[in-house]
Amino acid sequence: VQSWRISRTGYVRPGNLALYQPSMQMKDYRVEFLMQIEQKAVGFAYRATDRENYYAAKLKIAKPGPMPVLSLVRYPVVHGEEGPKVEIPIRILLHNNTPYRVQLTVKGQGYSTSIEGQLVDFWTDSRLQTGGFGFFSDTGESARVYWMRLSHQNDFVGRICAYIRQPAIP
Repeated sequence: VQSWRISRTGYVRPGNLALYQPSMQMKDYRVEFLMQIEQKAVGFAYRATDRENYYAAKLKIAKPGPMPVLSLVRYPVVHGEEGPKVEIPIRILLHNNTPYRVQLTVKGQGYSTSIEGQLVDFWTDSRLQTGGFGFFSDTGESARVYWMRLSHQNDFVGRICAYIRQPAIP
């Protein structure tokens, strides 16, 4: 598991797959992040057990311009081998050089991705049951991730359990 490079300006530039260590044993969670694609795409991994086993997704520029057209490409990586890729066109009005809020929900066998509050993809798969979240960019891709928020135990019982588990402050 690698740490992310944080620039002096306060954002992360994804490179090789970097996984967020505290998320590695999680089963169900929600991740929100604010990102901006500079060149081609930004990638994120979820239910990652290691660098060889995870679900991958990329938000990529399908048609550049002042109002670019994006698509979401998702695929499994199992034992280091990429599985079949599914590409979903994103039908949201977007502007060039603008950050977008992305939300990924991982719950049971279901996975959903939303951009600016609009659902763009939902799918199911049962191969990976637990695992963390991270970012990556391939050669020629460049993006900025301004912030990320990871939440789990977000239902009523989970919040109570998380509260009880917190150590008392002396």
